[in-house]
Amino acid sequence: MRAEVFRTGVVLWRSEKYAKVPRFRRKSRRVPRRGAGNRFYQSELKRLQRLTKDVIPDDKRTAIMPLMSNIAFLKVKLDQARVELMGESIFTEYDNGGGQSGLREHPGFSAYNKLFTTFARGIKQITDMMPSGSTAADALVDYLNETRFGG
Repeated sequence: MRAEVFRTGVVLWRSEKYAKVPRFRRKSRRVPRRGAGNRFYQSELKRLQRLTKDVIPDDKRTAIMPLMSNIAFLKVKLDQARVELMGESIFTEYDNGGGQSGLREHPGFSAYNKLFTTFARGIKQITDMMPSGSTAADALVDYLNETRFGG
């Protein structure tokens, strides 16, 4: 048997004896593991914990742990969305079938803006709990700017 692989990912198996009867089989595509994003989430959460470790007292720290967890999640999703939206246009065409067509805002960009707004609010809540002028607050602002500008 010999295999012919086409650009579409279809593999055509042909036997020399039965060359006229093609059998099609899709080439398996590598699917990312389900927990692959969890690794990025854990690293962002550890990074946030390191930034706030000595600045926020322990009683407040236990209260903001869910907030830091949410911020780490939002950071990972913002980075993924930025990669996905990099090649997209800000506007997309639509046609509702009733003769109405035109341009509208890409739904991915509006979702990205909502995620970023929530992310920035969370960072502000944490920096408000820190003493003013602390280097950790400056580090959190840098963390926000890194996400904003794709660092």
